[in-house]
Amino acid sequence: MAKTTVTDQQEKQRISQLLSSDKRFKGQTDNLYYQALKLIADNIRAFYARYASSKGLTADMVREQVTHWDLDQFMHAIDLLTNGDQTSDDLKKRLKLTKYQAAGGNHADAVAAVIGATIAVTTDKVQRSSRQHLADDYVSEQQYQQIIASKHEEWQLPHVQGVQIKPAISHAIDGSDWSATLWNHSDNMVADVQKTVRNSLNGGLQQEQLNSLLARLAPGQVVRGNLVAAGETEMWMVDRLIRTESARVVDQATMDSLKNRRVKRVDIVTEPDACEKCRELAAQGPFLLSECPDLPRHPNCRCKKREHVEEPAPI
Repeated sequence: MAKTTVTDQQEKQRISQLLSSDKRFKGQTDNLYYQALKLIADNIRAFYARYASSKGLTADMVREQVTHWDLDQFMHAIDLLTNGDQTSDDLKKRLKLTKYQAAGGNHADAVAAVIGATIAVTTDKVQRSSRQHLADDYVSEQQYQQIIASKHEEWQLPHVQGVQIKPAISHAIDGSDWSATLWNHSDNMVADVQKTVRNSLNGGLQQEQLNSLLARLAPGQVVRGNLVAAGETEMWMVDRLIRTESARVVDQATMDSLKNRRVKRVDIVTEPDACEKCRELAAQGPFLLSECPDLPRHPNCRCKKREHVEEPAPI
């Protein structure tokens, strides 16, 4: 007899697939931000080489007015990152502000402007790639649910990449304020990195201090006053945001399918590292479809729903 739904074990395979996708995409976004931080570090090294004396970079030099060299460095950093790409309104607004900052301030302001522009351009890339990632996850879940509905005995987990974002998909992936939240995290990252760099510059900077500021850290290493460490907190927040949004669009695709199939009741299947609250919630099932709570229940949650199947009565 053909199956009418998946088992818990099969649903957990789907969750594992989504978790693997989360990990891959985290690597992509982290790499973009690490590249941005490296570009900032390279600019600071060039700044130090340009203005430092045998005594290092003095506080008085840092407070001197911006020069044409500073502005050229600023524009070079932007050109290197944008590469002629069309920019969003969010990015245009931030680039306009950083240009004013670079043109009207001192050397430290010019460095801060490079930081702001570099991270903003990178976030614009992350926003576009995240939108595609969410669209792929949405369509992948649609295909997965279609396979379930077809009642085949054997099926494979779907692998979807680079789908065309049509209006129906756009409505699903843009149905929250995740993009605005992403830009808030970006602005926080700019503030954190600028503060760390300004703290280093304002009192003057020796070569040893410069090396500490720009040192490459081992995974998980936390060093106060380090440029990379200053950016990593908001990088983690971005990863959490996109993973949570993916769970939301996957749940939306799941619910659309369950409603179309006129499913009466559903179970919640927990992810491998589910929290106590999610395990307790799953134990309360099955739920009427109309009364089933929305997923995810909390940030980073990867629990899913499946059709509830009544156990056959004992003979």
